[in-house]
Amino acid sequence: MAKSIEEYTAEISKSYDNSRNALQNQINAIEGNLAQTQKQINQNYDNQQTNLNNQKNWASSSASMAASRNGGSFGGATELANKKYYEQTFVPAQTQLNTNRSQALENAQSQANSNRLSLESQLASMNDEISKLGVQRYYDELEREREEAYRQQQLALQRQANAAAYLGRSGGNSANWGRGAEFGYTDAGGYYFHDANGNPITAQQYANITGENLQSILQRMAQGGDFNASRALAGLNNAAHELTDEEYSAFGTLGIDRNGWGRRA
Repeated sequence: MAKSIEEYTAEISKSYDNSRNALQNQINAIEGNLAQTQKQINQNYDNQQTNLNNQKNWASSSASMAASRNGGSFGGATELANKKYYEQTFVPAQTQLNTNRSQALENAQSQANSNRLSLESQLASMNDEISKLGVQRYYDELEREREEAYRQQQLALQRQANAAAYLGRSGGNSANWGRGAEFGYTDAGGYYFHDANGNPITAQQYANITGENLQSILQRMAQGGDFNASRALAGLNNAAHELTDEEYSAFGTLGIDRNGWGRRA
């Protein structure tokens, strides 16, 4: 009987463990990688901020010294110079720095989200493939079992037909084909012999009781697929009266007298 879909799916899933784990590990690493990237971005821009602040302080010091040399250290020259630098140089640079930092952080987050989406999509596709393969294998096995059952049924019917043709009958599961003995066949296609009381007897005993030709009976049994009958026939047809181990065993199974027959080593 075929296993369940869940059992086949579980078996197939095992073969995907390494690939699935690799994808899951990449997904799990996204947050850590993003945090590291964000930290690096902030460090870079913190350094740029420090440089920008240093430039502003240097510009302010330079303006004060220039005003002092020109005798305007107590006037408004320094303040005007600082204001001009702040408005025309520092503010635009600070604005651009802030914009660049925000954009870099946004890009890092966007890339992480994109990576996550791609990896999760691959993982989902893999799980879908596993599920489909599990279903496919289940129905493939059901079909194989149906084909095998049909083959066995046809084989049994053929054996029954062979037995019926030999004994000149059709239909039924058993019948009396001689006084005091019965020759029939099982549902599985095997053969049996019974005496008048329904007790099992051998093929040789059946032939003795009914007077039917043993070799003809064995020939029909062999055509129906009985290996013992095939081996016994080979032994009976052996003019040298030497039996192989298989033939010797078949003689015993079918009740054929083995006296006078040699047995090959």
